Amino acid sequence: MGEAKIQIPDASDARTLRIVELRGTQYVLHTWTTGKRYATGQEMIGYAFYHVSEDDPIFVGEDCGVSPMHAIDSDDALRGLLGFLTLRRGDTDPDYFANYTPRQIAFAESSDCEFLTMWAMEPDASEREEWAESYAFDDRDSDRW
Repeated sequence: MGEAKIQIPDASDARTLRIVELRGTQYVLHTWTTGKRYATGQEMIGYAFYHVSEDDPIFVGEDCGVSPMHAIDSDDALRGLLGFLTLRRGDTDPDYFANYTPRQIAFAESSDCEFLTMWAMEPDASEREEWAESYAFDDRDSDRW
């Protein structure tokens, strides 16, 4: 039995939480509510992570558990998700990459992935203002997404 294809909602769909461009990059992250929770109570959100020049997402899923400390549409939720999407070999158990597609492996091995790990980091208070200018999520209002 094959896996069901995940239906990515369009921008006008009520399930869409945010569609953001990672400032200064060519990547877009689209998140949406799934209405599901893990047994731990974490709400699951869906996500599609794109390079702006491509129609098919590099990553798509509906399995991101958001910390109960964060709103599902917050920058913190996006940073948590990016922490997983930008994992590289050596960051975690090698089995984590067992089901990656060749395209996902290429992304994980790219300098873009290494650079994008900055969005997953929470800056120190002394660096917050400078960090926010460079590593912000720019909400998009695009017909394409």
